[in-house]
Amino acid sequence: MKADAKTLLIFLIATLLLFSLKTNTSCSAAEKGEVVFVPVKGTVDPGLAKFIKRAVDEALKTQAALLIFDIDTPGGRVDSAVEISQTILNSPVPTVAYVNSQATSAGVLIAISCEKIYMAPGSTIGAAETVPKEEKAISYWRSKLEGVAERRGRDRDIVAAMADADVEISGLKEKGKILSLTAQKALELKLADGIAADRRELLNALGVGERNQKEIKPYFAEKIASFVTGPYVAPMLITIGFIGIITEVLTPGFGMAGIAGITSLVLFFAGHMIAQLAGWESIAFFLAGVFLLIIEALVPGFGVLGVLGIAGIIGGIVTASATVKQGLITVTVSLVASFIIFILLLKRFSSSPFFERLVLFSRLDKSLGYTAHEEKTELLGRTGVALTPLRPAGIVDFGDRKLDVVSDGEFIEAGKKVRVVKVEGSRIVVERD
Repeated sequence: MKADAKTLLIFLIATLLLFSLKTNTSCSAAEKGEVVFVPVKGTVDPGLAKFIKRAVDEALKTQAALLIFDIDTPGGRVDSAVEISQTILNSPVPTVAYVNSQATSAGVLIAISCEKIYMAPGSTIGAAETVPKEEKAISYWRSKLEGVAERRGRDRDIVAAMADADVEISGLKEKGKILSLTAQKALELKLADGIAADRRELLNALGVGERNQKEIKPYFAEKIASFVTGPYVAPMLITIGFIGIITEVLTPGFGMAGIAGITSLVLFFAGHMIAQLAGWESIAFFLAGVFLLIIEALVPGFGVLGVLGIAGIIGGIVTASATVKQGLITVTVSLVASFIIFILLLKRFSSSPFFERLVLFSRLDKSLGYTAHEEKTELLGRTGVALTPLRPAGIVDFGDRKLDVVSDGEFIEAGKKVRVVKVEGSRIVVERD
């Protein structure tokens, strides 16, 4: 019995020693972990969401001790903010939000998703009302804020008051206003855990002042993706793309308009692919749509090809967007803007050489004696030679004069013989002879 008791005692002591050694080793490893700073700057968008996901994954792989999100954002897209929030909530690495300037709108959700919040003197947090101010959108957004606040042990009424004007908090916020807090007020209300003037003061307050530090910065491609997927930039790029395509279809040759249009479209789809919003199917839809519209332009008569072409373009843009709604908004804004800009350009520069090309005039044609025609019923039945391609407008040489004509609906190459089949006022219609 004594031997058995002695053996048991030795076993227990050995177990305790091993456990102690393992614990000390783990603590030592944790102490060696780096403090990783992640900048959260500018507009909250899909590009930023993907960057933060990469930063968290990288911090986990390197066994970082702490993740500090350096926040200075005016807000942005709700869907992107929700994605970032989920990434932070799921992070195995402890997280801290450092609001060094502002955490406005969508930035509120990002900040409260972290385990601790520190703010710089003079910084603000709040003003998180949705745009547009629709009841359904506000309700969804408020529920997200309240859910994260509860999970992190923060006052849900305070964060709700930042998003919903109907929330009233006695002595703090009256109904009809949106709550925004300074650093000092956030600290008093226990929304913030402390105030730090700079990173050094922050690290000391967190007790990690002696740790190695590094900052994960977005790659150049991620910066491009963040810029391109912005709520204002995406429609602008599509608008430039549309104008470039229209100009190239209406003018012979290939010029700066086509280069600008293609560049804009490449940026749009490349940025959305980097942000993992678009796939190759989006590009396929869009290119198929453009190809069909070009065919429709060369073979006039708005029909099946035109409808399919428009559907393809819309499908490409919508499938490349974060949501169907966002994609439809981008398409609508781009089409309306393209139409308005194109009309304004035609009016403003209608006499310039560039826009003379749009109606298939040219300096060469003028030097050859081209003159605009009046009503010429005597031309019925006359034949001539197309000096320019008719698609459907163009110029025909009738021997004694050169006149502006239109084909009867088909594309006619330059040099082909044509015959006048109709004269309607100043409109001369021809067909292949």
